[in-house]
Amino acid sequence: MATIQIRTRIDRNLKKKSDAVLKGLGLDAGSFVSMALTQLVNRRGIPFAVSESDAGYFASEYGLTSAQSVKAGAAMSRDTARARRTGKLREVTELADLAP
Repeated sequence: MATIQIRTRIDRNLKKKSDAVLKGLGLDAGSFVSMALTQLVNRRGIPFAVSESDAGYFASEYGLTSAQSVKAGAAMSRDTARARRTGKLREVTELADLAP
């Protein structure tokens, strides 16, 4: 199999920390990049969750500031806790919980 060289720039501290983790796994950065790209091709998508922060989502979707999104998140947490206490929130922990 023919190989090519990929050059990229990353933060020095990130490289140092990631090398330590990879070493513990018995890998190097090149092997990891190959594994990640293989999974990208096999899955036809990024092989791990990529999501916007809650604050970023609230800002782009609803036009909320960071402070407003924190307040909205706290209100949602309170509402969820209240619904759980009053039995209005149905939790699914096993397949039988889905039966009517």
